[in-house]
Amino acid sequence: MTDDRHRSPLQDDIHALGRWADDHLAAHWQEVLDTHREKLADAYARAGDAAYGTYQHLLLRDLKRQLREAGLVATPPLPGDFMTSREWGNADQTDQERWMWSTIHAASGQALGTLVHVIPHDHTRFHVPRRPEMFGVDEIDRGEVEAVLGTRSDDFAVALPFHEWYTQYLAGHAES
Repeated sequence: MTDDRHRSPLQDDIHALGRWADDHLAAHWQEVLDTHREKLADAYARAGDAAYGTYQHLLLRDLKRQLREAGLVATPPLPGDFMTSREWGNADQTDQERWMWSTIHAASGQALGTLVHVIPHDHTRFHVPRRPEMFGVDEIDRGEVEAVLGTRSDDFAVALPFHEWYTQYLAGHAES
C-alpha cells in the first residue's frame, strides 16, 4: 500500500473518496492506538467514553487536513454529529459500533455525497475491538442517508439516533 500522506483525496467521486479515507484508517488506526495508548487509557479513566472522541481526533487529524488542502469541506466536521449518530453492540458492552456521517462539499459548494465513519469501541475499558472504517454514499439529505444506511445494516435500521435514545434513557430513569 502506498503512503496516503502523499496522495490527495479525489474530489468528485464520493465512493473513491470513501475508499481513500478508509485506506487512511486502515493504515493508521493501530499506529494511533499504539502511539497514544497511555494518553487514551488515562482519558478513559478520567472521562469514560469521551476518550473515543480523543482517539477519533488523533486518527482523523491528518485526513481532515488533506481534505481541507484539497478544497473539500465536511459538514458537520468529521467524524459527524454525535446527536444524530447511531450505536449498537453486544450485551456486555465490549463490542459496540457507532456510525456517524458528514456531507462532503467541493470548494464550489456542491455536495458530493456523505462520508460515513464506523467507530468500534468498548464501554468497559478503552479498547478498539477492530479497525474503524469509512465509506461514501451518494445521499446527502439526512433522511435519505439514514434510509440507505438502514439498508446496509439491519442493526443501524433499528438503532435510534442518539438524541432519541438519550431522551428515552432519561425518561426511563426519571420513572425509577
